[in-house]
Amino acid sequence: MSDWLDEYFEEVETTADSEVGYSQVSYLLQLLEDCRYDDKVHEQFEVEILSSDLEWTRYSELVSTFTMNKLDVRYDYAPRQKDLMDFIRMICDLDEP
Repeated sequence: MSDWLDEYFEEVETTADSEVGYSQVSYLLQLLEDCRYDDKVHEQFEVEILSSDLEWTRYSELVSTFTMNKLDVRYDYAPRQKDLMDFIRMICDLDEP
């Protein structure tokens, strides 16, 4: 009965050691576009993301870095409705429902 569980965790461990896939790379690039770094820094991040040896640990570091450095709604040309609603709640000091 526990054989399937062992196989599952072995598969997860091998996936964690493998390189990041295309969907994760495109997600990182999308997050990077939401941040406004200097041209040199932006270009360095792009090169790192598009390199073929990006690992999962670095992927998670980049996701957290880009999420923390995301621009405010005020600087976005067309913010999503959820982002706008969260911003209004923040400036009005309203609690989450």
